[in-house]
Parts: sequence; C-alpha cells; structure tokens
Amino acid sequence: MARRGIIARRPTIKDVARAAGVSAVTVSRVVNTPGQVQQETRERIERAMRELGYVPNFAARAMRTRYTRTIGFLVPELTSYPNAAVAQAAEQALAEEGYCLLVTSSGYRADREVRALEVLRTRHVDGIILYVSEEHDAALGEAVAALDVPLVILDRSLPVAADTVLSDHATALSDAVRYLVGLGHRRIALLQSGLDIRPVRERQRAFEAAGAAAGLAPGDLRCASVPPTAQSATALPLELLDGPGRPSAVIADGSRLLRAVLQAARMRGLAIPRDLSVMGIDAADIAMAATPEITCILRDFHAIGRTAAELMVRRLVAPPPTTQRVVLESQVVLKGSCAAPPS
Repeated sequence: MARRGIIARRPTIKDVARAAGVSAVTVSRVVNTPGQVQQETRERIERAMRELGYVPNFAARAMRTRYTRTIGFLVPELTSYPNAAVAQAAEQALAEEGYCLLVTSSGYRADREVRALEVLRTRHVDGIILYVSEEHDAALGEAVAALDVPLVILDRSLPVAADTVLSDHATALSDAVRYLVGLGHRRIALLQSGLDIRPVRERQRAFEAAGAAAGLAPGDLRCASVPPTAQSATALPLELLDGPGRPSAVIADGSRLLRAVLQAARMRGLAIPRDLSVMGIDAADIAMAATPEITCILRDFHAIGRTAAELMVRRLVAPPPTTQRVVLESQVVLKGSCAAPPS
C-alpha cells in the first residue's frame, strides 16, 4: 500500500494544488516565479511537492515556451573571492525569481571564453551574465556580438549594446592616495593584475592623477603588474622592496597580490606599518586575517551580483526600451596597516 500523501503515478501540478489547498496557477507561480508568492503559501506548496514527489518538467516547458529559466554566468576564475561572491549573490537573487544559474569559468583565457559562450548557447540559456577577462580579443568580441540572448556585462567595456553593472574604482583609489600622502608618504606603488580591463585602467589613471594632484613626481609613483596566471606573485613585491627608492606604501589589487606583498615584507624583515604601509583592493578575506588588519578598498559584491540578477530578470520579463547602466561605489575601509613612513 502506498504511503499517505504518495501516489503511484507521476504526480501532476493539479495533484500538488489539491494537496496544498491552492489553485494550479498558484503552484505554477511557485515553480516559475516563487518570489511572487507569499512565504507561508510557498512553503505549503513546496511541502506538498516533496510529499508527493512532484518534479517540474522543465524540459517540456522549455519546448513549449522556448525558455529554460536558466541564466549563464561566465567568470575568469571560480576560486577568486570576488568572482565567487558575485556569483553567489546573483544565484540567490535569481533563485528567488525561479531561475537557476549555470556557471562556467575561463582560466583567464579568451579562447576558453569563446568556447564557454558556445556551451551556454547550446544549453539554451535565457540570458548570460558576462565577466570576461579580455576586452580586446577579436574572436571573443565576435562571439559576444553574435549572442542572441540578453546580456548583463560586469565591469567591462565591450562594444555591444547590453545592460552593465560597473564599479566606481577611481574615487576610492584617489581617496587612498590622498590618505597615504596625508600620512607623509612620497613613494607609493600600485600592484595590479596584468589584464587590460576597465578596472585596471580606471585605477591606474586615478592613481597617477591623484599623485600628480598631491604634488608627487612621476618617479614617486610606481605602477606594476603581474599576470593572473603566473605561478608566483612574490617576485615583483620583492623586486620593489629590494630596489632603489623603495616605496614606503604599497597598494595591492586582489587577495593574491596582497598575500604576496605581505610575504615579501616578512621575508625582508619589514614590519607593517612601521616600515611599510600596505593597502589592499577587493581582498577582505586576506585583510581581515592579517595582523594588523589591512586597510582595504572594498566593493559590495552582494550588491553587484544582486543588481546583475535584477537587471537580467527585468530584461527578460519587462524589457526597458534602452540599455541600463548601474554604477556602484567602492570605499576605503581604514584599519591598522598604514602609518607615517619611517623617518
């Protein structure tokens, strides 16, 4: 004898509606747009689904509607804290609207990004959130331009008409330089990824402009980069700390480079902040674990991911007449890693 609440045949949406005491339309809303159903009702319907063993037939629905309720998300690297945090926030926001996220990564290679986009197309995703690592590769540009689904581009300058979520990198970087100059620093280094992408360019321009405005000579400012695929990032900080005119302050972009700066300082016996002031960018995971805690330029990755998801859903459900552009701020969070330079 079948257990109570379990039926022998495959349960239908009407069976779920009958068990939950609601209409089939309400059950359909829970499956497709759960955010539009009150929590108590949604939980009752989801409980009925579990008890009956009901599984929505997304493949059949996709054939009827041409929609899979799946959003693709291409990132350069899944192990990167910012990428993972943005993807998680986007996934949560999309799940509330009944969408699932299909994430793929490229390892910072344009050819892999081209292949990843083709894979997402063959999976018939309804839209793609795009976080590319190369803005000027011709093949990648052609692949992006050929996409026939809505796009949301994260923090990149691409020659396509698409909704974008950008970060204001310049304001916080300028604030950071002014703060260091105010402490008395005259030789400052900025370490970034070797990628030719919008955040790198925006920060470098702001770094040089803020330094010049503060009266620093071009030789007082050092911009250096490390390829994201390099096996070790410690060589460049060691070169800076060993060279003539050693910087008294270093701003490091990302957890990998911040970790490398801290390792290099330790290897050279430099105390932070007594001998060397250090700042991080987008490196809260390392900054909070260091002693002292590291002053950081931070972005709200949750807001970035959620905003990207909201733009995507809006584009799919009720497309605005023009592309949308959202700019989110960055901010300097002061901790104990910066002080006046050694006399």
